[in-house]
Amino acid sequence: MAISYRDNNSPNEIRFPNPRKRTDVIKHGQIYVAQEQTRPVEQQTPFTPIISDLLQRTIAAENELKQAERERKSAASELKSLLGAARKIIWNMWKSVTAKCSDKPHQATNWGFYYKANTGNVILPKSLEERLETLNAYISQEQSQPEDQRFPIPDLLDVIDMHMALEDQADTRAASLRKRESQVERCNELALKLCNYLQAAGIYLLAMEFKFKISKDLQNWGYDIAAKSSSSSSREESGGETTPTPEPATNGSSEPVVKDSTLLNGTADVDVEVVDADSEKE
Repeated sequence: MAISYRDNNSPNEIRFPNPRKRTDVIKHGQIYVAQEQTRPVEQQTPFTPIISDLLQRTIAAENELKQAERERKSAASELKSLLGAARKIIWNMWKSVTAKCSDKPHQATNWGFYYKANTGNVILPKSLEERLETLNAYISQEQSQPEDQRFPIPDLLDVIDMHMALEDQADTRAASLRKRESQVERCNELALKLCNYLQAAGIYLLAMEFKFKISKDLQNWGYDIAAKSSSSSSREESGGETTPTPEPATNGSSEPVVKDSTLLNGTADVDVEVVDADSEKE
C-alpha cells in the first residue's frame, strides 16, 4: 500500500520510508514509538499499539535472519573444507582406477568416473554433485569386489566416511540456505506491514494534529519532511497533468477558436479547436 499526500500551498512534502530498505523502516518505527511514548496514551494515534508490536516482531525477525546467515556461512565454510579433503581422496581413487584400467580406460566408469571417448581420458569430477556421485559409485563397485581385490589406496573406509560427511554437510548447507531465504521473506513481509502502518499513522497525525498542514514537527515522529523537488512543483502548477500542445491550423480556410476552461486548482487550461469557416456560416 502506497499513501501519498501533497499540499499545493506548502513548499514541503512528506516522504515515507521505502519498504525495501528494512533498516530505514525499523529506524523510523523506533523514532515513531519513542515520540508516542512521550505523549499520554489517550493522545497517541490508534495505530501506535500496532506499530509497537510490529516493530518488536520485525527486530526479532532481523535478529533471527542474522543468526540464519551465520549458520549458512558456517555450513558453507565447513563444506568448502570437506571438499578440499574430498579432492585428495578422489585424486587417489582416480590414480588407482586409471592404473588398473590403463589398457581399457572406459572401464573406469564402473567406479564412477567419466570417460571421454574422443580423447581417451578419464575425467575427474568437478561439481559437488559429481563428486558425490563418483564417491557413491566407487563405494558400490569396491564393495562388490572380493576384499583382497579392492584398492589399498585410498582405504575404502576413508572413502565411505568422506561420502557420508560430504553428503551430510551438503544437506546442512542446503537447509541453512532455505532457512535464510525463508527468514528474508518473513523480514520483508513484516517490514512492509510496518511501513504501511507508519504511512497510515502519518496521515492520521497530519489530519488530527496538523490539520493537513505539512509541518516539520512531523519529523519528531520520524517522517521525512523535505523541500519539494522542481518536478513535483511543476506537476502541481499544471494540476498534475500535462496539457498537450495543439497543432496549428495548416488550412487557410480554417481558423482556431479558443475555449477557456478553469482547472480545479485555479490555473487556466487552453484548448484549441479548429473549426471550418464554411461550417461556421451554417
